[in-house]
Amino acid sequence: MIKMLRIDDRLLHGQVIFMWTKYLNIKGIIVANDEVIHDPIQMTAMKLSVPNHFKLLFKGIDDAVRILNNPRSQNMNILVMVSDPKDASRILRGIDDTSYIEKINIGNSGRIDKGQKKMLTKEVYVDEEDIQIMEEILNYPIPFEIQMVPTSNKVEVKEVLENYKMS
Repeated sequence: MIKMLRIDDRLLHGQVIFMWTKYLNIKGIIVANDEVIHDPIQMTAMKLSVPNHFKLLFKGIDDAVRILNNPRSQNMNILVMVSDPKDASRILRGIDDTSYIEKINIGNSGRIDKGQKKMLTKEVYVDEEDIQIMEEILNYPIPFEIQMVPTSNKVEVKEVLENYKMS
């Protein structure tokens, strides 16, 4: 069971490791990113921040999809971390049965490139490609929300995109 597919350009950090994992009763974390798997320093830094009782995997997007399609994955509480909407969409397109995904969440996205992107919320910056991909993600029957931590307000991506288009 994929408890949450989270889009966060920071990937793993304290909010995810100590708040979301506890809230969702996570047993395994998959960081699905084609760049990070070639950056041993970044992988080591993330490994050091994750307690030993979690199973932590770093995989490229295609390898992550293969693992998530394995029937054994359906019996685990998994958190999948991707850095942007495009990678989330690739995961969704590759999953054989998306009913095993409980929710899709955006933490921080696009802030690194915010000079080239427009503010959707204070945490999420987008360009036209991001908007198009988010609209595609909304076609899946999975809750899709922006929420930093489990105790903060959550905003439905559909509502935010509708308001964005009206402005």
